[in-house]
Amino acid sequence: MTNDISPEIRRLKVEDIPQLIQCIKRCYGESYPFHEMYDPAALQKIVDTKMMYSVVAQHPDGHLIGHCALTFDGPHNTSPEAGKMVVDPDFRGHHIAEAMAKMRIDIAKELGLVGFWTDCVTNHPYSQDEMIAFGAQETGMLLGAAPSREMAGLQNFTDTRMSFLSCYLSLKEQINTIYLPQNHLDFVSDLTEKIKVKRTIVQSNATGSGKSEYSVAVNPATQTANIKVQHIGEDFSSAISAELEKLESQNLAFTMLSLPISQEAAALAFTQLEDMGFFWGAWLPNYSAQGDMLRLQKLHESVNVDEIICARPQGENIKKYVVSEWNRVSAKG
Repeated sequence: MTNDISPEIRRLKVEDIPQLIQCIKRCYGESYPFHEMYDPAALQKIVDTKMMYSVVAQHPDGHLIGHCALTFDGPHNTSPEAGKMVVDPDFRGHHIAEAMAKMRIDIAKELGLVGFWTDCVTNHPYSQDEMIAFGAQETGMLLGAAPSREMAGLQNFTDTRMSFLSCYLSLKEQINTIYLPQNHLDFVSDLTEKIKVKRTIVQSNATGSGKSEYSVAVNPATQTANIKVQHIGEDFSSAISAELEKLESQNLAFTMLSLPISQEAAALAFTQLEDMGFFWGAWLPNYSAQGDMLRLQKLHESVNVDEIICARPQGENIKKYVVSEWNRVSAKG
């Protein structure tokens, strides 16, 4: 390891893309789950269309030794994901991740973002520590959401799927109304204070109107399905049940469903989803211009929760709640 380095922390330029791909490969080989990070054309497209704002660390000799980004899911997405944090294994321990994350917050403020979220790995506490240092707060946990991946220079658990601790960093005040079932009101009311967002939390039995609108994406490589709900219709329960039946033959390990909890029908929809085996995943405040998103999860194989490392008691409390919800919903089935 080189002990005396002063990398330049700056924004990514298009001409950096080949170097960035090499940095990803030094850290993860070919196992990094965001496949666009290996594809020069795909990377250039998401940079050019302003779907990704990247920060890089450049070694004095010119090569890139770190990267992180704010990534938008589409034009509707107002609180993007802060992620894709990579530091060359030869240069860890120099606070490079912290310096890049600081510039990422500066970019978020320049863009006028209300906040952003991130999924921190739980096989070590380091990425959680970085987010906590900037004031981010835990809002949920995704259990076994991705295959294990080798991270050069760090302890790896290769026999179990990876779980993520989801965190949100609030940058601006924005008051929304959210609709949730009775059994989650106390937990969420407590969470709003911790993550510093003001919410009117309403319990409602309203049903949706019209036809449900949603998309389903399956990733065979990670054995995951992702259902994104845009509109909760009156056919919601039967429509999602039918989609789950279609997915049954695909040997999935994890299904995630993103529910817009700013819609009044969300409270009843949440209860219906629990009857299908879904349980609390992670709350993403201000996800779109329409309001907040709640990610629910459904597991199709066991997860070793004892291997999940949380950086502080707040994370442990979230883990405890999510695991207890998993157990409660599983007992129903």
